[in-house]
Amino acid sequence: MSIENDNSIPDALKRPFRMSLLHQIQGTSTLDIHELEFFDWYVKETETLLVNMLSSERAFIQEQVQVGAEDINDSGMVAVNYYLKRVRYSHVIYMASLLETLLERSCVTLTTVIGDQNLPFAVTELKGDNWTVKRKFLERYGKFSVPDNLRSEIQALITLRNNLVHDNGSTCDMKDDERKILAKCSGINLDGYEVAIEDDYIRSALESIKSMVRFIEGQIGAVVDRAIHPKPVT
Repeated sequence: MSIENDNSIPDALKRPFRMSLLHQIQGTSTLDIHELEFFDWYVKETETLLVNMLSSERAFIQEQVQVGAEDINDSGMVAVNYYLKRVRYSHVIYMASLLETLLERSCVTLTTVIGDQNLPFAVTELKGDNWTVKRKFLERYGKFSVPDNLRSEIQALITLRNNLVHDNGSTCDMKDDERKILAKCSGINLDGYEVAIEDDYIRSALESIKSMVRFIEGQIGAVVDRAIHPKPVT
């Protein structure tokens, strides 16, 4: 319930309460900045570990080749590649979760700023996938549009996440439109039976999340500013 519709608050206090709430929102981030910083650190640490593991296994295989071993033992490399795949798959799934958290909190914040009594439809009443519904809600009531390049990067992340969650990375039943979306991304390989994800895609997707956070917070900040300092009707 919005402050305007809360009968427990005296009318004389509603505007001061609303102004106080708007100022509080203005200074609050939708995502904890430390969350992004720690995840960035986590990605760097896991990639360093993966590089070291791969280097160690390659050196072990090379040693066997140099001594003329007839049967090369590459079981360690197989295990490392499996570990690498699972780590990067988990990165993608978590980044998609961060995005969903951003969108969910942004929709709640925007509803609070505008007032639910001023919204013909709540976000929960709209149909479609979470990304599209929440993006359209924010664009419509925030009066802005997500830039095309950023929208396509986020759409690729969502498409990849859905494939990993529902098909475990399999490319066999991937739809043509999904394949086209992912084929445009550097660091994603669809040539095999499973999606292969490289380090550069993880870093690029994380930068897209950061860009989306900055953009959405900037746009909602502008809505808050207009609510605090409304322009006089001429």
